[in-house]
Amino acid sequence: MPRSRLSVLSLLTACLFFVMSAHADITTKNVKAPTQAPAWSLKTSAGETINFPQDAKGRPTVLLFWPSWCPFSRALQPYVQDIWEDYSGVANVWTINILENGDPVQAMQDRGLSFPLLLNGDALRNTYKIVRSPWLVVINGDNRIVYTRPKHPPTPIAVAKSVRSTLNDLLGDQAVALPTNYPEPYTLHLKGGKHSSAAKKPQQSTPTPEQWQPWLKSYLATVDTKQQVNGESARGTVPDGKSAIRIAREIWTNRYGKKEMIAQAPHRAYRQNNTWVVIGTTESGQLGDGLVLVITADEGRIVRVANR
Repeated sequence: MPRSRLSVLSLLTACLFFVMSAHADITTKNVKAPTQAPAWSLKTSAGETINFPQDAKGRPTVLLFWPSWCPFSRALQPYVQDIWEDYSGVANVWTINILENGDPVQAMQDRGLSFPLLLNGDALRNTYKIVRSPWLVVINGDNRIVYTRPKHPPTPIAVAKSVRSTLNDLLGDQAVALPTNYPEPYTLHLKGGKHSSAAKKPQQSTPTPEQWQPWLKSYLATVDTKQQVNGESARGTVPDGKSAIRIAREIWTNRYGKKEMIAQAPHRAYRQNNTWVVIGTTESGQLGDGLVLVITADEGRIVRVANR
């Protein structure tokens, strides 16, 4: 049997064996983790190259290493999603796929996740001395690892609280308010794995340009882009889709609640000329059903907010 296949099988066995733990052991060797975060270069599912530490730009960074088959990674991911959304603009969150035997992109879609995903990270198992899954670290602006997820955290919520506390200590005046409550962790059943509403969404593929471009043109034909929503100030230049989505999530949360915003993940942003349209994903699968935000790219003027 090929060595890579043996590796995956051994990991899956470990995951099943340690069902009462909060991780899957990758090795029992006593290894010393690095104190400085090693450099790396990995690609996203869209083919974009991310280079660390260059692309961290001196900001605190959270790295989550995970395979799609590990239920403990699955349990932690919704909390990492929230951290990515809440700390957008002040900290980096990258998740790195390791020891994969399935489709991590599809797994994220099935789970309603949209945090940044980097592929083919197995080479980092050695440099980061990864001994269990999930493996999560927080890195400061000087590339020093200041937090590592412990071997036996009581719950994923405990990890999320530690990550947020660590980030806030690093951010100082830019610290983000801590949540007053956290959603309950997934109930893990290794034979089935059914969990929250995110998993009950029908599987939907990412819209192709042939699908979203005609829809966007038709939708914007009904919008007066000179309007401004009452009570919403201009946000300034919106250079990219990530920025548009961050603004949309903030406004949707304020108007419709965080639960509704999360329920319609993943969120997508499309641009035509000077106008961004950000939409949620609903069970109908139809573009524009559900949450919508229309915002200008040059001024960040909020033209429309809706939950259709």
